[in-house]
Amino acid sequence: MSNKDLVIVDLRQDLKFQLTMLKSMLPDVETALFFAQVYRLSANELGTLLKALFNTPVITALTAEGGMHSDMLQDYLVDIGYQPYIQAGDLVFGEVQPEGEVLPQLWDAMKIEIATSIQQVADKLKDVVAKLPGKHGQLVFRSMQIMNAKRPIIGDHKAQVHHEPAPPNLVILDVSGSMSQSTVEQIVEDVVALSWEADAHLAIVSNTCTHWLPGEFSVEAVLQAAEYGGTHYETLAPLFEDTDWGVVVTIADYDSSYDAKRVIAAENGTIEQVLDVSLVDQPTFLSEVVGQLAHEVKPLMMAASYYGLRY
Repeated sequence: MSNKDLVIVDLRQDLKFQLTMLKSMLPDVETALFFAQVYRLSANELGTLLKALFNTPVITALTAEGGMHSDMLQDYLVDIGYQPYIQAGDLVFGEVQPEGEVLPQLWDAMKIEIATSIQQVADKLKDVVAKLPGKHGQLVFRSMQIMNAKRPIIGDHKAQVHHEPAPPNLVILDVSGSMSQSTVEQIVEDVVALSWEADAHLAIVSNTCTHWLPGEFSVEAVLQAAEYGGTHYETLAPLFEDTDWGVVVTIADYDSSYDAKRVIAAENGTIEQVLDVSLVDQPTFLSEVVGQLAHEVKPLMMAASYYGLRY
């Protein structure tokens, strides 16, 4: 038996699996996200799971070790009377919508409701599944996925009438120097794919903020506009002036000035929900800044504070 066979993925006290068993049971991102929903993994636990299962450049960039990105705030102050503006991103046509590897799937997974019966079965089987031989565990989770997807829906939702259009969604990507150019280049396709999937506006922020309307951006356009300079979240202010947003997804590390929070707090826009993807082992300061205008702030995925692997 090799050392690889002995590695244990320690997600939390009641969820511990051999790595080889976990990889056999959860062979792709979609199944891993279903597993995360069924067992109600936290944002940090999800980061640990994905990092253990999938050694790809995108997932490594999203769940990097602490120390690669900023985890402290700067001390600059925003001048009184400061008037930020948003620059429109250049349009780059002809690019096919990217599929993405993790973030679009994470967006789709949020729409899936786990049936109570499936939840109860999974809870009862969690100690047994980890001991099943070969790919039996994978078959168990595949079966639960299929059963959950085919379960009957109670009530007739066709009768609902929506008199007003849903508020627009927004994805914000930090492209400052603390995020690093290599990280941005690794995750940009996933970010663009997520923005397409969510029919969202896209904004990138560093020294300035660049904004695109839904469908008017591409991987090439984002990379052309990325600055890799300072982190100035106050430049986002015009996006939240007299504007009501649905879901705002924040993708960043922990940076910018605390004074930027004051600037955004002065805006009168609203946000229904902020979903946070953090490249450090704590919620992003970006989610804290824009979350002042939100009804709810929810950590979606977070870099693992430790690998969760032991021998």
